Amino acid sequence: MAVKTVNKNVIFQKVTAYICDCCHKEYTDDFEIQEFLCFHNTGGYGSVFGDGVEMNLDLCQHCVKELLGEFMQFKKEIWDESSTLPEV
Repeated sequence: MAVKTVNKNVIFQKVTAYICDCCHKEYTDDFEIQEFLCFHNTGGYGSVFGDGVEMNLDLCQHCVKELLGEFMQFKKEIWDESSTLPEV
């Protein structure tokens, strides 16, 4: 098999921190970052936010729990019998 390669310089950006849009705390820990709720949407026709408006929201897990916890649903099958569901 023949392989063709191309050498070129590539510039890339590395995310080093996430900042919560609610509490404005900066997170650099990978375990905290992976729990962020990152929401992106574009308003459709008749949207209360405006037609075609792009919306972005990044929330840390602590703010998600505080703001949305009472509305969240958890699947019990992911927990074994000795575990309890998280308090929200």
